Amino acid sequence: MGDGGSGETAKGFPLLWECSFELSVDPAELAREMERNRGEACFAEANYAIPAQKPVRARRTSPPGKLHPMKREARPIPLGLVFLFACLPLMGWWMTGLFDIDEGFYGAVVSEMNRRHEWITPFYNGNPWFEKPILLYWLAKPCIALFGVDFGPRLPSVLCTIALFAVCAFFVKKRYGERTQALTVFCLGSSILVIALGRLMMTDAPLNLCLTTAFLTFYESLVGDRRWRLLTAFCIGLGVLAKGPVAIALFVFVAGVSLWRDPSLRTQIRGYWLAGTAILFATVALWYVPCYLANGQEFIQKFLIEQNVGRFLGGDKAHSLGLLGLPFYIPFVLIAVCPWGWIEWRAVLPQNRDDSFSRFLFVWAATIFVFFTASNAKLPHYILPMIPPLAMLAAKKMATNPRVNWSPIWIMGISMLLTLGIIDPAQRIWYAKSGQQEAQYLARKHPEIEVLYQLGRQDKALMTGTTRLQETSLPSLLMYLNHDVIETDNKDDLIDQHPKIVYSGSAHVPPIRARIFFTRRSRLAELPTLSPIEETENFGVYMLKL
Repeated sequence: MGDGGSGETAKGFPLLWECSFELSVDPAELAREMERNRGEACFAEANYAIPAQKPVRARRTSPPGKLHPMKREARPIPLGLVFLFACLPLMGWWMTGLFDIDEGFYGAVVSEMNRRHEWITPFYNGNPWFEKPILLYWLAKPCIALFGVDFGPRLPSVLCTIALFAVCAFFVKKRYGERTQALTVFCLGSSILVIALGRLMMTDAPLNLCLTTAFLTFYESLVGDRRWRLLTAFCIGLGVLAKGPVAIALFVFVAGVSLWRDPSLRTQIRGYWLAGTAILFATVALWYVPCYLANGQEFIQKFLIEQNVGRFLGGDKAHSLGLLGLPFYIPFVLIAVCPWGWIEWRAVLPQNRDDSFSRFLFVWAATIFVFFTASNAKLPHYILPMIPPLAMLAAKKMATNPRVNWSPIWIMGISMLLTLGIIDPAQRIWYAKSGQQEAQYLARKHPEIEVLYQLGRQDKALMTGTTRLQETSLPSLLMYLNHDVIETDNKDDLIDQHPKIVYSGSAHVPPIRARIFFTRRSRLAELPTLSPIEETENFGVYMLKL
């Protein structure tokens, strides 16, 4: 390298900028020029007013240590607060009577079992009734005995729904953390299908709790402690007591497809199967064995064959749609997952199922959807067991979604909307418009009613053609009357049936033999010699002198 003052590079070329600087700049002249410029600036400041500039608005920034709102970490959501808001839409279940026809049957059966002190054979109006297994009746018997026919009948469904929230929250926290845990409870508590069935005396809420617990404990047995498999077996057994053998079928399909699609779950497949099978059969035997011993072949034919195998294969003609029913459940799923499912619909896409638990949840939901789509008998509430896995998938996506801040205010608003704006008003309106309110009012006021006359449909149509639900046998009346009655469509039975009652309107009037019966006012043309006791718009209580 050349001499430092020569201005040359290592190759001997002159540095042009150094040459130019050395030839044109004199240090003394530069100092004088700077002093002259400083003086001119002072003169301008003293003699000219500098116009005031518009203050620049400070740009809003995040506080020190915090990220931009679109990139900040999601704030935790208090689980207790979310749990409270999730339970809020369930409140008010006691404000309306039971809806016919399913709720009415279940309520009448439990009322009669309590009168008979019966725990094994369900009875409806004096006859064994094997439409559904025993679990709902076992749960409702003490509730009705303790809290009466208003508060008690639906209490088991409410408690099962609250327990569903707790079970899902417990297992989701183990996989995805506290924020996803709280959002899972929010999703379940804002599902119209979950809340609506949680406010009704139906078998679906107990079944949903049993199946959800069974599936979640089974997954835990595959990735953690295998002893969870014992609780899985017990919950499947309870599911059989809640709805029948369909609980076993659903578990077999979901477990089989999950193990087939995800080989990582097969590493802990062995262990506790024999003990679990024993627990399953022991749980099922709690009712199936004594009921068979008490009723014999009638139990096999009516319950196992007609109500389970027959329904799945299309024996239930009133709820069979054939090939036209293949897309039947799509709109009900869309309604059930509103609003969170609409916002987080990407949660079910393959790229968001990046761990074994999310894949298991997807298989769970998809298998149940396909199973009931393939079934000939279709009702909207059959797909309830697929809502918990969809809620957990959506909650996982919501917890990491920067576009939507799922704050407690959001959650409270949606809960209040469900309670005050949709579910509770809908139930009250339907209860009044369907005629059930006035029918149950008469049954409560006149427990002396002995005959229910021509309450069923008088034609073969599956639908009444109106929005009213009057064309049913109104089985809920038996729960409020709390005694057996004569149900007939034949007017001669009003006279020929025994025993005849002795009726007296007053202590000063001699007793007379008469029938007190309940019917629709539209059916009175065939019965001219009647004495009305009380009438409403659609129904009436009458006395027929004998």
